Amino acid sequence: MADLVIRNGTVLDPANKRDLKADVGIDNGKIVDVAKEGQFRQTIDASGCLVCPGLIDYHLHLSPLAEIGVDGELACFPSGVTIAVDCGSAGAATYEGHRPALLSSKLTAKAFLHVCSAGLATGQYHENPDPRHWDRKKIHRLFEKYPDDLIGLKVRLGKEIVGSLGLSPLEEAVKLGDELSVPVMVHCSDPPSAMSDLLSILRRGDTITHAFQDQGDSILDKCGRISNAAYKARERGVIFDVANANIHFSYSVARQAISENFLPDTISTDLTTRSLYKRPAVFNLAFVLSKYLNMGMPLEQVIACVTSNPARILGCSDDIGQLGHGADADVAVFKLIEKDTDFGDRKGEILKGRLLLKPMMTIKRGEIVYRDLEF
Repeated sequence: MADLVIRNGTVLDPANKRDLKADVGIDNGKIVDVAKEGQFRQTIDASGCLVCPGLIDYHLHLSPLAEIGVDGELACFPSGVTIAVDCGSAGAATYEGHRPALLSSKLTAKAFLHVCSAGLATGQYHENPDPRHWDRKKIHRLFEKYPDDLIGLKVRLGKEIVGSLGLSPLEEAVKLGDELSVPVMVHCSDPPSAMSDLLSILRRGDTITHAFQDQGDSILDKCGRISNAAYKARERGVIFDVANANIHFSYSVARQAISENFLPDTISTDLTTRSLYKRPAVFNLAFVLSKYLNMGMPLEQVIACVTSNPARILGCSDDIGQLGHGADADVAVFKLIEKDTDFGDRKGEILKGRLLLKPMMTIKRGEIVYRDLEF
């Protein structure tokens, strides 16, 4: 007898091109064939619900890696997130000491290592991005030691961070990424140069995060359309991650991108203690996804941005981000409800929305880790 079956829901599984009424079986932490298993110890009735792969938040900040990091299980499981990617909270001097706390969690946590040794240890002042101070030897050692946990390098390139260094921290990060054979994620809000110059440095598999920001230069050209540089970067294989945050998202950029079908590769939160469960900008990943639904992005593409797309980017698409036979039993169940909701951006513009993804249940490797009281 197998462990659990979710019946009567609409399975939305972009990786396997499934959008249909179906049952999902789970046994021993894996997705199994319902017909072959026959009997299950527990049945969940998901009538009227969407049954999706567990969500992947491709950009947030976790405790204890950063002072403003969120508790992974408390922040993620209630929003359907089963895998989290910490983006630069820790650097070479801090990652290893905090790693045991991540391993003790049921949440799967991977990380981009900050090029600066202290990472984003505090929100009281900016890191020093000068490449002369990077501990390259230790960075190499950490990637050799933890190849399954460290997935790339993070560098922040805002004017107020890099100052007169300009683009050099990004250029050096990409060189280091070449040495390590890992991608680079770059924070692009208020860049120290034209966005086209920043984008030209990025390689296939590198990520530009906060892609829909509007501080300083953006991915829009002077005519207010998506720039040729952005299109060329996408053709080259650069990943566009939105990482909403409180201050790194603009409706003027996002609406234009959606109107041109320049959709994000990944939708993420950049969640911290400053934004968790706070309206109207972020709240949690389900809230941010609802924002994109209310901007007119199709539901299947929204779900792909937090399941199959990040799973492919992480190189784990056989095991995560999907509900195919043999995949990890990470499952998120939602109700798509109608409720008047305000969704905000950096400037305080409010989108009056009606669609809201309400998390009903989260399953991590076959274990129910969150369940709504009414479900």
